[in-house]
Amino acid sequence: MNIYLRLVYRNLRANLDRASLFFELIFPLFFIFVQGFGLNGIVPPFDIGNGKFVSYSLFLAAGAVTLTVINGGTNAGTQLWFDRKNGMFEQILMGPFTRAQYILSIIFATLIIGVAGSLLVFVFAFPVVGASFAFSLEGALLIAAALFFGTVFFGAFAITLSVALKSSETFQVVSTFAFFIFLFTSSVFFPASSAPSAIQAASLANPLTYTTDIFRAGLFSAATSTTSLELGVLAVEAAVMFVIAVLAFRRIRV
Repeated sequence: MNIYLRLVYRNLRANLDRASLFFELIFPLFFIFVQGFGLNGIVPPFDIGNGKFVSYSLFLAAGAVTLTVINGGTNAGTQLWFDRKNGMFEQILMGPFTRAQYILSIIFATLIIGVAGSLLVFVFAFPVVGASFAFSLEGALLIAAALFFGTVFFGAFAITLSVALKSSETFQVVSTFAFFIFLFTSSVFFPASSAPSAIQAASLANPLTYTTDIFRAGLFSAATSTTSLELGVLAVEAAVMFVIAVLAFRRIRV
């Protein structure tokens, strides 16, 4: 266990550089304090379920907090590529570590970074969402589940891309492109029900939509009869992507 924790600690140190921290924190805050307040006066309040209406700044603030699950997930794929490029992957496997310990340590480190980043962004956004925040045990569990499954999905997705693509440069381009597809076909910026039919269809398959919807439901005590269904879909997507990542990872030759 101590050896495994040392590997997790090493992964945390590798991902906590200043540039990454700046991007992961400033990027969501830009949406919260610039776009949210900029459009708040011209966008009407949204019905988020359970009879709850929130202003656009509140709607966007809750969605922007969940962006950290994508940022944290991308770090997982980036770290794997740098380890392979710099020969660290082979050195780790030559030590007292197995492939299972390596990939689990990356996922666990990604969970820590993703959840901690979300909580930190939430603290910064509290002046916006604080007045409408309704704490409850059910809400806290929904928030925790949304961040957990969302981070697992995007961490596993980034690892799968990292294994499949042949260069770190290609990984950066493809992962960034995928990031924007997930972002703009989700319910981060607007309710999926208000989007054109093609975007609605893409949103129904988008795990970021479910992560954001469940997070909002927990944050504003707006859970509905479909929230548990969304949670089930997100959990299945996270589990399937994790299995795909493990199978892809086993194909790496040392």
